[in-house]
Amino acid sequence: ATTTMDAIVVSSRDDVLQLILVIASILLVLLAGGGAWAGWVIAGRMLRPLQEVNSAAHLAARGHLDHRIALQGPRDEVSDLADTFDEMLDGLERSFATYRRFAANASHELRTPLATTRAMLDVARTGNPASDRQLLDRLHEMNERSIQTVESLLDLSEVEAARPAHRPVDLEHITTSVLTDVADEAEESGVNMTYDPSSAIVVGDPMLLRQLVTNLAQNAIRHNAPGGWVMVTTTTTPQGVATLTVENTGARVSESAIESLTAPFFRAKGRSTDSTSRGRGLGLSIVAAIVERHDAVLQLDPRGTGGLLATVTFPNDEKPNADFV
Repeated sequence: ATTTMDAIVVSSRDDVLQLILVIASILLVLLAGGGAWAGWVIAGRMLRPLQEVNSAAHLAARGHLDHRIALQGPRDEVSDLADTFDEMLDGLERSFATYRRFAANASHELRTPLATTRAMLDVARTGNPASDRQLLDRLHEMNERSIQTVESLLDLSEVEAARPAHRPVDLEHITTSVLTDVADEAEESGVNMTYDPSSAIVVGDPMLLRQLVTNLAQNAIRHNAPGGWVMVTTTTTPQGVATLTVENTGARVSESAIESLTAPFFRAKGRSTDSTSRGRGLGLSIVAAIVERHDAVLQLDPRGTGGLLATVTFPNDEKPNADFV
């Protein structure tokens, strides 16, 4: 049979197969080209957010941590990645800002006693025997202040780098021992200390927990007033959550200063240059570092009549059978 269709003549079975092959090849080429174009367009749209993430990563690598992707659009794996990257940049920016403030404050704290010591040495070199003893006493005080600051810095760095050896610890025992140790300082300051003991078992490092309680107690005493009081409690909720609270009277603390109390060298009343001051502005910084090492939560609340309420809530970890400290 002979069929005429325009200029194409099909006269045999082989011609039909050849025609189908030609048409299929043309369609395959068109489909391949169309598919490649569509894939290029879709891939471009899909990868555009990743390009923004890549650009943000390059900016962060050059030290620009204030840039945020803030990706808009449907929620998918790429948008989740962009949001996570923004959260990481937020954390890095806060960390670098904290370390910059720390370096500036540390420089100030160390510069003040050293400059004072230099001035007193210059006076001593004038050769006035009557003032020698007084100058030596002042030099001793300034030297002690520098030593205490450096030791506190070392304590903070050690806590931040420590890998606590967790084991069951009873906060009641530690707190009782600590309050006995600081009782003399409280009496000298005219501060009345009371303690409401209750067993509170936590899983943690005994030495770090002792330092935590000591710093909170000393902070409550030193930032108090003659005739004031400090109340310390250790409790355990029915759900097994251990809590340590230290409440004290004293000067009013503003809400705006609460978030900065754990910053190194921060003092609610400002930085003091008094060489006899026993606080170095690092006590609550060390407390915050210890709390973080134990996955606990530190809550600082100003009291309406003055003073501070510090609450440390420990996670309800499983307490293995062991001798408590």
